[in-house]
Amino acid sequence: MKRPVMNLRLLREEKGTVESALVLIPTVLLFLSVLQIAASVLGRGVAVNTLQGDVSREALLGSTYLSESSDQNGTVISRQSLPGGGSIIIGKRKSLLPRITPLIIANDSFISTGIAVDENS
Repeated sequence: MKRPVMNLRLLREEKGTVESALVLIPTVLLFLSVLQIAASVLGRGVAVNTLQGDVSREALLGSTYLSESSDQNGTVISRQSLPGGGSIIIGKRKSLLPRITPLIIANDSFISTGIAVDENS
């Protein structure tokens, strides 16, 4: 007889573990979603700043610098001549951010643009 009473006591003591397990899943998904948003914002900022730096370096050093590295990074550089001399350099690069949370179906991809003025050409 002592055995069923012992089992009921154990079941009553274990009541809170199921509730905490049910709360844990949405909490982890919320944490991963916030982490995904933070990583996306940081990734976009880094990608835009890197591209702007490459385009500005292209304007300062000339057209020989970025032509070698543009194929590796997927950067497309175009020059638009200005009427008084010089040119405007426009660089575009498609970036792909990693997926952290399982709630996002597709990867986050975006196109960043950098612009610089080359007064020497």
